[in-house]
Amino acid sequence: MTCFRAISLSMIGLGAAILVIAALTSLDAAGQHAHDENDHADSHETRHDDHGDHGETVSEAGTHEDVHDDHEEHGEESGGGVIELSAESIQAAGIHVTTLKSELLPEFISAPGEIQLDQYRSAEVTPLIDAVVVKRHARLGDEVKHGQPLITLASVEVAAAQGELRILANEWQRLRRLGRGVVSAKHYVQARVAYEQSRLKLSAYGLDNKQINAVVTRRMKVALGQFQLTAPVSGTVLRDDFRVGQRIKTGHSLFLIADERRVWVEASLPPLQARHVEIGVPAQVKIGGHWHEGKVIQKHHLLNEQTRTIQVRIEIQPHVEYHHTGEFVQVAIATRGDNAEPTLAVPESALVQDDEGNWTVFVEFKPGHFKQTRIRRGPTRGQKIPVSGIAEGTPVVTEGAFYLGAELAKSGFEIHSH
Repeated sequence: MTCFRAISLSMIGLGAAILVIAALTSLDAAGQHAHDENDHADSHETRHDDHGDHGETVSEAGTHEDVHDDHEEHGEESGGGVIELSAESIQAAGIHVTTLKSELLPEFISAPGEIQLDQYRSAEVTPLIDAVVVKRHARLGDEVKHGQPLITLASVEVAAAQGELRILANEWQRLRRLGRGVVSAKHYVQARVAYEQSRLKLSAYGLDNKQINAVVTRRMKVALGQFQLTAPVSGTVLRDDFRVGQRIKTGHSLFLIADERRVWVEASLPPLQARHVEIGVPAQVKIGGHWHEGKVIQKHHLLNEQTRTIQVRIEIQPHVEYHHTGEFVQVAIATRGDNAEPTLAVPESALVQDDEGNWTVFVEFKPGHFKQTRIRRGPTRGQKIPVSGIAEGTPVVTEGAFYLGAELAKSGFEIHSH
């Protein structure tokens, strides 16, 4: 029995020793694992430092970091796309680059306007006596020259005046041949006055000197009583309200002729704004999406009773294309701002919106390389738009930006065209 107990105690002691050894073994393994992790971290940190040293070396060599800094100097805050084009492609696309410089932009007053005919270069053609239309020589839309026949009319009163002129012209010519030595002074003067009055009567009926002389010399190309109305100005026939055979009353408008390339624009301004507008200041008129240069030539002194506005008349430079009378347009009139300061500005053609709707310009950061750059735009001032977020002296695409934007959207961020 005693022997059995001794054996049991020995076995218990052996088991405890085994448990102690196992515990020590686990602790040692855990310590080794932690040590291995520390070594791994040290090794990773060493590699990271090596990589950092390498990055500084690359930066000093003037690679990507230098290019990024160069972009920052030109106000390139966004990561826009870059387009590389050859000189041939730039020329074909009509790309024009301008270096931005601060400029003093005039303040502009925006107002609605209406296109009107230049009344100083247009004319109504009306008969000065009741007559019947015999023949028309011009139609709606025709281009006519000054003095060109427009219509042939017939009148009994004109026939009587033509017959009277022939008689008085013969008498006056007879007395002139005889001379003052044969004819009394009174008779001589009366014949001359009667002749000139007869000519004036036909002129008052609307006949020009050429037709009156034809009556005197009996070389008329039309029948007695007939006469022609000619174009008082050169231009386009904009109205021809009559029919052949129609009896026309005195003062009835037969034709409206005007030069459609020379028009006025009547802008309506509140009286307070009109006070700041001076005769001769520049103005721009937006017609069909395009701005046209002009200047203020007149300002009405009377207030429009219906709109309670002052009419300001703007004359725009003549253009090949025709403008429609009565068309509503947008007008920008320059005023002298006392607190104006120089600012950077670009034409509207330089601005393009990116995919997120932000306004951008294309900066040429090196020859043939263009980067889309976000900017902040101000209110339009005539044909220029103030911009900020970009440095003065930056070369910016002012013509052809739309082409670059389209190519960027079509082909992705990196484009190379050689």
